Amino acid sequence: MSAEAAISAAERRSLFLRLSGFYGTFFLLFGVLLPFQPVWLDSRGLGPIEIASIMAAVFWVKLISHPLVAHIADRRGQGRWLSIILAMLSLCTCLALTGATGFWPIALLCGLFAALYNPILPVMENTALRVVRDAKLDYGRVRLWGSISFIVGTTATGAFLSGRDPGWIMWIAAGAVGTILFACWGMPERARPATTSRSNPLSLLARPDFLLFVATAGLLQVSHAVYYAFGSISWRNAGLDESMIGFLWGIGVVAEVLLFAFAGRFSRKIGPLGFLALAAIGGLIRWPLTPLTNDPLLLVPLQCLHALTFGAAHLGAMAYLTRAIPDHLGATGQSLYYALTGGVLMGMTMPLAGMMYEDVGTAAYNAMGACSGLALPGLFILWRMQKRKTAEASV
Repeated sequence: MSAEAAISAAERRSLFLRLSGFYGTFFLLFGVLLPFQPVWLDSRGLGPIEIASIMAAVFWVKLISHPLVAHIADRRGQGRWLSIILAMLSLCTCLALTGATGFWPIALLCGLFAALYNPILPVMENTALRVVRDAKLDYGRVRLWGSISFIVGTTATGAFLSGRDPGWIMWIAAGAVGTILFACWGMPERARPATTSRSNPLSLLARPDFLLFVATAGLLQVSHAVYYAFGSISWRNAGLDESMIGFLWGIGVVAEVLLFAFAGRFSRKIGPLGFLALAAIGGLIRWPLTPLTNDPLLLVPLQCLHALTFGAAHLGAMAYLTRAIPDHLGATGQSLYYALTGGVLMGMTMPLAGMMYEDVGTAAYNAMGACSGLALPGLFILWRMQKRKTAEASV
C-alpha cells in the first residue's frame, strides 16, 4: 500500500491542523518582530547604524545555528523534541530582553534569541514539507495560516501600541514564543529513524545548481532589507501611527494569503522557477515606487505586491528544495538555504541598508529594486540547467 493511501481522511485533517497550528504560532512572532523590533530598538536610544548592525547580527547567527541544529535533527531524527527545547530557551532569552539597555547587552541578547528561535522554522518546515508530500496536502493552504497569523500579529500589535510605550513589544514577543512552544508539542515527528550515515551535509555546497539557486533566491530575499529594517521607522517619521503601520504590513500579507490559497491550482504550470521570476518582477515594480509616497491609499497597492516579492519567492524556493534535496538531508538543505539567504546575504545587506538609509533616506529602496532585477539572469541560467538535465535524462 502506498504511503498516501495508508493515510485516512481523518488523519489528513489532523495533520493539516497540526501543521497549520505550527505555522500560525511561528509567524505570529514574526508579525510582532519584523515591523516592531526596529521600533523597540529605536525606543532604546539606538541610532540607524546600530539598529542595522543588530538586525544584521540577527541574520548572521543563522549561518551557525541553522546548519548545526539541522544536522542534529537529520542525524537523530528528533526534530520535534529539539524544537521544543529551543522554544523553551527562546522564551527565557526573550524575557531577559525586556529589561535590557545599552547597545552591547541588547545586541548579544538579540543575537542569542535569534540563534535559538530561528532554527525551529527550517527543522519543522522540513517535517511539514515531507508530511505534505506524503499525505497529499496542499502546502499553500497549510502555509497561509502562518501569513494570517502574521497579519494578526502586525495589526493587533500596532493597535495595542498606539499611545503606549514601545517597551511592550518584547513582552508581546515573549507571549508569541510561548504559543510556539505549545505548537511544537503538537507537531508530528518524521517517521524516519535516526541515521548514522556519514554523508557530508556540506556536499550540497559543491552542487553548482544549489549554489546558483541560493544566490538567486537570496537576492529576492535581501531586496526586503530596507523594508524590514526601516519601513516602520520611515512611516512613523512621516506621521503614520502604529495602527496604520500595522495595517500596511498586514495588507501586504493579506495579498500573500490569497496567493497561498490559490497557488496550488496552477503551481504545476508555473513551477518553482516561474514563481521566483514573478517575485523578481514584483520587486522591480514595488521597491522603486515605495519611497515616492507616504499616502496610505497609494501604499496599499504597493504593499499588495508583497504577494509576489515574498509569497511567490517562498513558494518557489520551497518547491525547488523539496524536489532537489534528498530526504536524508532534508533539514540540512532547508537550513543551509535559510542560513545562506537569511544569514550571510541578509547579514551583508543589512549594514549597507543602514548606511544607505542614513545617507539618502527612503531612496535606499532603489537599491532593493536592483537586487530584484539581478535575480532574473540567475533564474534564466537555472532554467537552462534544468532543461539540459531533463534532456539528458530522457536520452
